[in-house]
Amino acid sequence: MDNMDNSMEITNDNEMTVQQAVSSVVSNAPNNSGLMVALHPLTLLNISEHFTRVRMQEQIQSPQVIGAMVGTQTGREVEITNSFELAFDVVDGKVIVNGEYFTTKQEQFRQVFPQFDFLGWYTLGRYPTEDDIEIHKQMMTWNESPLFLQMNPFDIVTSKNLPITVYESIIDLINGQAQTMFIKSQYKIETGEAERIAVDHVAHTTLGEGGEGSSLIAHLTTQRNAIKMLHTRIKILHQYLVNAKSDESFVDHDVLRQIAGLCNRLPTIDSADFRQEFLTEYNDVLLTSYLATITKGTNCINELVDKFNIATSTNKPGGRGRHQQHQGFPNF
Repeated sequence: MDNMDNSMEITNDNEMTVQQAVSSVVSNAPNNSGLMVALHPLTLLNISEHFTRVRMQEQIQSPQVIGAMVGTQTGREVEITNSFELAFDVVDGKVIVNGEYFTTKQEQFRQVFPQFDFLGWYTLGRYPTEDDIEIHKQMMTWNESPLFLQMNPFDIVTSKNLPITVYESIIDLINGQAQTMFIKSQYKIETGEAERIAVDHVAHTTLGEGGEGSSLIAHLTTQRNAIKMLHTRIKILHQYLVNAKSDESFVDHDVLRQIAGLCNRLPTIDSADFRQEFLTEYNDVLLTSYLATITKGTNCINELVDKFNIATSTNKPGGRGRHQQHQGFPNF
C-alpha cells in the first residue's frame, strides 16, 4: 500500500512538473486567437516522412527535426500548403537555425511557387518548451508572427483527432516583463483536387492475385524485385572477377569480353567530356529561357504601346499615325 502511494505521488509530481513547464510557455487564455488555419495533407506527410527518415538514419528514438511551412495568408485565414526541412546546429545545448540554408530554400520555393510565403515552422514533441520559444524567436527574423506546429508521433490516437497542435505567438506580461508565449489556434484539414486524387488512389486498395494490396504497392513491389535481381547479378559478376584475378583457372576470355561490353555501355559521368557536354546543354536551356522571357517582355511592351496609342488617338483628330509620330512611339 505504501509503494502504491509512493508511485501515485511520483506520478502526480511528474504531472505537476509537466503542467508547470507548459504553463510557462503556453498562455492560459482560451482558444480565442481568431486565427483559422487550413492544413494541407502534403504538409503533414512531409513532417511524418521527415521524422521517419531521420529516425532510421540516426537510429534515435526521438530525433530533433525542424522545418518551415509555406502557404498563403489573407487576413486571419491562413492556408499552409507545403513545407521544407531546415538545417540547424546545436551549440551549448541550444538549437541555432542555419539562416543561409533557410534563405536558399525559400528562394527556390519562390521560383516555383511565387505566391507562397513563409508562415511558420514545425517540430516534434508532446508540449512546447522553453527551447521551442528560443527557436520561435529565431523564426521571427523572417516573419514577425510565425505559426508553430507541433506533432507528437508517439501519441496513440484513439479518436479522429490528429496528434498535432497549432500555436500562435503572443506577447504577455509576466511579473511586469514582456514574454513570448504560445496560444492554441484552431485548424482544419484542407485538400485540393490533386491531393484528393492521390489520397483516394492510396486509400482504395485493389487486391490482386498475390494479395499485394493497392496498385501502388504492387507497382513499387515490382520495381523492388527488379532492383534486387539486378543487384544479385552484379554481385555474381563482381565475385567472378575477384576469383578470376586470384585464380587463372576461372579466367574465361569470352565472359570477360561480355563483362567489358556491359561496363562500356555505362555512361562516363566523371569525364571532362561529360562535364563539357552537360554545361553546353545547361547553357542552351538557359539561353532559351532568356529568349522566351525577352520575347514575352517585348510583346507586353507592344501591347502597352498599342493601348496607349488607341487611348490618345480617340481624343484628338489627326489619326493614329500622326499622333504616334508626334509622341515619338514607333509602330511595332
